[in-house]
Amino acid sequence: MSPLIPFPEILPQVQVTLDCNCRCSYCFQKHPKGIIPLSIVRSIFEKIADAKRSGFFPEKRSLTITWHGGEPLMAGPDFFKGVIRLQAEFPGVVFQNRVQTNATLMTEDFARLFKDHGFQVGFSLDGPESLHNLHRRMGGGKTGSFSRALKGMEIFRRVTGQETLAVIAVITRDSMGRTEEIFRFFRGLKARVQLDICDINCKDLTPSNPLPTDLFKLTPSPGEVGEFLIRLFDLWFHDPFGDVDFPELRDEVKMILRPGIDKGSPYHKRRCSLGRLIFAPDGKVYPCDQYINDSRTALGDITRDSLKALLRRRAALWSGIKARIRKSAGNMDCFDCEWGRRHAGGCMTCLKYNTLLVLARHQGLPDNQWFKADLPPFLEKIKGETYYCSGLKVFRAHVKQAVHKEMAHA
Repeated sequence: MSPLIPFPEILPQVQVTLDCNCRCSYCFQKHPKGIIPLSIVRSIFEKIADAKRSGFFPEKRSLTITWHGGEPLMAGPDFFKGVIRLQAEFPGVVFQNRVQTNATLMTEDFARLFKDHGFQVGFSLDGPESLHNLHRRMGGGKTGSFSRALKGMEIFRRVTGQETLAVIAVITRDSMGRTEEIFRFFRGLKARVQLDICDINCKDLTPSNPLPTDLFKLTPSPGEVGEFLIRLFDLWFHDPFGDVDFPELRDEVKMILRPGIDKGSPYHKRRCSLGRLIFAPDGKVYPCDQYINDSRTALGDITRDSLKALLRRRAALWSGIKARIRKSAGNMDCFDCEWGRRHAGGCMTCLKYNTLLVLARHQGLPDNQWFKADLPPFLEKIKGETYYCSGLKVFRAHVKQAVHKEMAHA
């Protein structure tokens, strides 16, 4: 048995529902109806409390749970009131709740509920209306969701009095060349913006067509991402007003100022954190939300398995994945890269594993023999832990130079 890798934290993400009132062009999830039962939510809390009592992960002041989807607000206010009542039954755990929403269903009741109970709320907004509506449309697929999203955010701001809004912006190829416009929009909104760069994911690659011709309609190239981030960084770094914040850009500056710290790569969405678990509405547990469409990739079921067992399976899975892919690829240059230690297994590693798993199934192999499949040449030749490594290297060199220049003139 491989040694247990320690778990510095647990990062639970509960998929309240996989259903959604929008149909975003880059979404990788299917959207069956149904809300996670509170009985399963109780099981999640019970298993977390048991693991906490046993010292399986370090004592922390609070435990952050992200309520996600689909669109979590489709569950209605009564669901979240039920969550709050359940959490009160576990005084040994201090819960910090986060909700990620497309904002189109935000109401005064929701806003007041979240304010009164200290929920952190993040909104999904890709930028100005013409850009946002390209990919984020309402369920019918014809109407953009921008106006409804902005209305929901305005309701939340008015009810809560919260001036700075937390936003996740998906950056696609359509975002390239519009950096200044995106920056000005979010500055006017007074937003704190997390960048979610649209990446290749496991559904993009199939055994019959390992490189779909429309793959790069959404996914920018590494060079384009590097140029986009450099321009965005310059606008933010030299902005005299400070009305917009990009935490990932701030983390990049911190890594230059304090090279001894290990912030991790801000651009692989923490998918590789060993403590991250995705809880589906049926109780099944996954290491990544990209896996959630296929129950055969589940680590187990929270109603039957302990948190310890689930985390051990996740650790063993990732240990095998990284060892096999890094050894077989022969071109992963992470250990010689100035930034390599900050990735520790990024989305490209995840993608390669997903592809091997799909190909193994296509060949009739059981899941535990995924390593007998061969990667498509396109993936085999890509270096680095993320698809964007080459662009990120250029970007980080620019940040390093800009920070050192600023320090020299201070």
